[in-house]
Amino acid sequence: GYILVYRFILVILFYMKFIVNFFMLFQLFFVYGQEINTLFIKAYNLNADKFIGVDDFDNTFYIHNNILYKTTSRDTFSYANTQLGEISTVDITNPLKVLVFFRNFNTVILLDNRLNELTKPINFTTESFSKNIAFASMSSNNNLWLYSFDDNILQLWNHQTRKINFTSQPLTFFNDFEPIKLLSTYESCRLIGKKLMLKFNEYGTFIESHNIDNTNITSFKEGHIILNKNALVYHDSFNKSHLININQEVFIKSFYVNTNHIYIFDTTKIYVFKLSNFE
Repeated sequence: GYILVYRFILVILFYMKFIVNFFMLFQLFFVYGQEINTLFIKAYNLNADKFIGVDDFDNTFYIHNNILYKTTSRDTFSYANTQLGEISTVDITNPLKVLVFFRNFNTVILLDNRLNELTKPINFTTESFSKNIAFASMSSNNNLWLYSFDDNILQLWNHQTRKINFTSQPLTFFNDFEPIKLLSTYESCRLIGKKLMLKFNEYGTFIESHNIDNTNITSFKEGHIILNKNALVYHDSFNKSHLININQEVFIKSFYVNTNHIYIFDTTKIYVFKLSNFE
């Protein structure tokens, strides 16, 4: 009797293991859809402390020794402002109006396509709504997205009229949400935290939130590409994901996505890949 019971238990355990493995494979198939293949285009050397990205005209932006550089097929332009300390972020969404943010001095400067100053330094300490800005990025119609930890709100501010066009409600309704990054396009804005991402439309209206597990994220065609353990994953929604197949071994220190190309910086070189089966 005991032997039969023992054999019966072994059979059950065997089939349970099979069922568990089946559901694990099914879950992986469900979470990650078809892989997105890439085609290696080229690689070129880059002596940079921080890779910013590549604009619509195939110009490379980077920071070295706290100097912003832009390299084209013919020239190299540079911008430095030692009075404003370290460059915090650079937004190249509009190649003709590059935003440079100096967080320690609470200041933004806009540059033209040759990295000449389009505006005088905009010091938010002296502006009418005086506050410490944590993140700044470009929007449309001379507007800038601004976020401040002082009041935990997102604002749309026009740098020509010096007027606030939109102020969000305090983001306290999201418990323990603390932004670490601000990404924007002309159509939308995203505040990204360690575990949560908030999306707003171009008018500042809150659209939706998503749980995320990685902070190295960039927007792309209203989807998102996330760097996770040196692997790139594309989310066309946060219910469906596609592994991006980089067809050679490359260490990813940082990356930038533009149109249908991915630019990967490995500390010494830029590797350019084309998304070959992506629509």
